[in-house]
Amino acid sequence: MMEKVKSNKGTVAFALISVIMIVSMASLYFWEPESNIILTTKKGIIGVIEIHGVIEDSEYASILSAAVQEAIDDDDVKAVVLEIDSPGGSAYLIEQVYLDILKLKETKPVVASAHLALSGGYYLAVSADQIFALPAAMVGNVGVIGVGPGFLVPSESTFETGPHKITGFSPALFPFNITSALDSFAGAVVEGRGDRLNIELNDLKRGSIFLGAEAVNHGIVDEIGSRQNALSYAANLTGLESYEVESLVARVADDFVSISEKYPSINELNEANPPPALYFLYMPNVIYMENGEPIPTLYDSEENETDTMERLGQVVVDLSHGNKVSPWILDSITEELSKRNVFVGYGSEWENIEKALDYATCLFIVAPTESYSYEEYQTIKEFVDNGNMLVFLSDASVEFLSTSAMLGPINSLANHWGLHFGKGYLYNVDRYYGFYRNIEIIQFEDSWLTEDLEKLIFFTAGHISITDSDAAYAIWGTQNSVSEKVGLYPTVAMLEKGNTTVVAIADITWLMEPWISVEDNRQLAMNLVEAIAEKSTPEE
Repeated sequence: MMEKVKSNKGTVAFALISVIMIVSMASLYFWEPESNIILTTKKGIIGVIEIHGVIEDSEYASILSAAVQEAIDDDDVKAVVLEIDSPGGSAYLIEQVYLDILKLKETKPVVASAHLALSGGYYLAVSADQIFALPAAMVGNVGVIGVGPGFLVPSESTFETGPHKITGFSPALFPFNITSALDSFAGAVVEGRGDRLNIELNDLKRGSIFLGAEAVNHGIVDEIGSRQNALSYAANLTGLESYEVESLVARVADDFVSISEKYPSINELNEANPPPALYFLYMPNVIYMENGEPIPTLYDSEENETDTMERLGQVVVDLSHGNKVSPWILDSITEELSKRNVFVGYGSEWENIEKALDYATCLFIVAPTESYSYEEYQTIKEFVDNGNMLVFLSDASVEFLSTSAMLGPINSLANHWGLHFGKGYLYNVDRYYGFYRNIEIIQFEDSWLTEDLEKLIFFTAGHISITDSDAAYAIWGTQNSVSEKVGLYPTVAMLEKGNTTVVAIADITWLMEPWISVEDNRQLAMNLVEAIAEKSTPEE
């Protein structure tokens, strides 16, 4: 009897277990998990890669890459937070670290915490799945700084196998290389941010800096938050209930202390990485402007002054007001005038220039750094009123105008003829030659100066405020760097009334090789040459 009772209890127990199993299996079959429920693991490591300072040192870039590799290799590292406090650095080093992080992101989540993420620093941030930024963090500054190759000075004892073997690039084509690098940078931003990006690509390419909240609105970053927010988000992505935070940079280089916390100057960059070079780097304006090396010239008035120069000629070039001009700049015009028996002379003393104007037919005033007195203006006015030509050449670039002088000296003379060289430089982000500061000039008024011109290209040009003496305008859509306004900006002006002939051009670079050979630039020079030669040829 007892055996039968035990048997019945076993049967009941078996039946209950079977029912439970069937119900459990059915519930698994029909149950749909909620999307916000994350299967959790007990513990893991969130690795932190500190990206601090300027990335201009290959050793530092290698350490960052080694830290990324450590995250890839260590299974205990479940996610990585990039702690970014950097204005960027050398383009190739930024790209090296960026591509390494993309490889890491194939297997593990990557989150960025931006304290300062400018230029190359932002380039690295867009590799992350999510970007947090402090409210006052500065992010963006998408763009490239390029230091050009300069010109080769040939030698009869040292030989190279090609014209670009030493320079690396064609000086004329280097702006196109910069634009290509910018497109790569912008492409990385678009790929990383995707549909979250809420700003026009051309606006992004301006190189603007955005504060945290503004950056969120544009989709440049995702959320306002600190390093702790980034760590929590990374933990949530991997389902960690608890985690340790560990510096992966310290793992691979705990003694490394040579991170550059200061902004280098252009000179320092050139010394560490000789031109040509490209940088995804934000540089404060003062450092960029004051440390730039000017284009070398082949003539220095103090060291190379000769009697021949002081004898001057039919065309006089003023050097007495600290003018940033040399035979190197005016070589193409000098060559063409010499074919027409017109001699160009350079005067470094105003007394000599004043005497030479009695016999000259044209005076060049190019990029002066010292103002003209009223007495000097009276001398030049008398010269112009007698039927001779006055040519003003100025430029917005640092090679020609120091920040202390700017346009005051040339305007101290030009204003007397109703001409005023405006502040800032012109640019166009939609239509340009090579890069945004190389502007197109396509609208011309009829005159001997603009004859046979269809398109000019000016390089970091200014504009001229005038009354009724316009001659050529930059293409519509061009903006001024100071006002940021779109307008129809005159770049060439000509005043011709009675015996008075005054020409003003707000760019100098266009006169030099190889830039004079672009579009119709040489034709503009030839029109000027012909007019000068006509005035300089004695009447029979």
